Amino acid sequence: MKKILTIALISLVFIGAGQAQETLTLQQSIQTALDKNIDVIRSRNSLQISESNLTAAVGDFLPTLSASASVGRNGSSFDPTLFVPSGVSANGSASAGLNANVTLFDGFRNISSYNRASSSADAAALNFAKQKQTTVLVVQQAYLTVLRNEQLLKVSQENLKRSQQQLSRIEESNKVGAVAKADVYRQQVQTANDELSLINAQSNYDNSKQDLLFLLGLDVTRDYNFVDATVLQQLENLNFDSLQQEYADYNKLVQEALEARPDYKASLLARDVSANDLTIARSGHYPTLSLGAGYGMSGDGLGTISDTKTWNWRLSLSVPIFNGFQTSTASQNSALNFELAEQQVEEAKRRVAKDVRSALLSLESARKRYDVSLKNLRSAEEDRRIAEERYNLGSNTLLDLLVATANYTSAISNKVSSSYDFIYAKLQYRIAVGREKF
Repeated sequence: MKKILTIALISLVFIGAGQAQETLTLQQSIQTALDKNIDVIRSRNSLQISESNLTAAVGDFLPTLSASASVGRNGSSFDPTLFVPSGVSANGSASAGLNANVTLFDGFRNISSYNRASSSADAAALNFAKQKQTTVLVVQQAYLTVLRNEQLLKVSQENLKRSQQQLSRIEESNKVGAVAKADVYRQQVQTANDELSLINAQSNYDNSKQDLLFLLGLDVTRDYNFVDATVLQQLENLNFDSLQQEYADYNKLVQEALEARPDYKASLLARDVSANDLTIARSGHYPTLSLGAGYGMSGDGLGTISDTKTWNWRLSLSVPIFNGFQTSTASQNSALNFELAEQQVEEAKRRVAKDVRSALLSLESARKRYDVSLKNLRSAEEDRRIAEERYNLGSNTLLDLLVATANYTSAISNKVSSSYDFIYAKLQYRIAVGREKF
């Protein structure tokens, strides 16, 4: 009895604490994860680096411009003579110049470098979108686990409450000789088992909350209240018929996924990057043509720096003859990488088809489990009611009632789990097809 009172007090404490807790909805959890998750931050930084590289690639088309200036004084000493008694000579110098140089042709290296940087930036943006999808799916799964464990905790609380009430009735009946002492002992054991189930359910609920808070980068010592009306609305409006019509055409869904999935489109851009790498490597076989110009001033000092003015322009041609097979080796490696990139595109395409198929199978399996759980719950509820009536009339044993009650509790738990499993399967399906964007 002390254990029962202790558990009841614990439950009241949790309920009372929940009233003062800060509410954290699913959308708030998703936004928190997108702001604080380390993988999202790393992917965002990679995108910014790629955008900076694109700016640098644009600079390859622009002329380089440099300015220089110097001022100095130099001298020498020597043995004095009759005509130069000091023995020391010194003079000053000052100069300034401006030089510019632009590449006219480099074997298409600058064009390919720009295309490569552009494709890399676009791929980084797609990878960032994919990372956000992955993070959101993980958060949704963790959040749904919290809600499911909360419902399972309530099931355990209700089950313990029924066991306690049943124990009280059996003890009163035993006092008047209506039931045997063995029934009292058997019900006490069942009540103790239900107490243990409640403790485990509470532990699972608390651990799932801590896991979610850790995932979000929040303080795990703080207590939050997890309630989301959108999830509850999905549970109340589970529509299987519309979904069945939606995923009836598998080939159409695969095509939709290929057009929308960021990971597949990133693989196409990765192939473009490899193609540009190959062009850059082969550019070493071509000559380089550049145009340069300069303007300068010089004098004996700062005051006379403009006395002498010079200018020049030059057209330079550099033809590669032999560089130790470096160009040939780089071209061969780039060609192999391009071949690998093409294979990775095909692999990504197969992965999309596989993900869509797996998502459809999971969705259909979750739908069937939910449908079966509803039927089992109706059957178990009726069996428990009949077993309870028969036991109260003395035409059934306590063991029969305990079995019926256990089946009923299991049916409720299965119904709760299958509901949340179906919602998660639907989220996986939408991401597999490429409909979720964040």
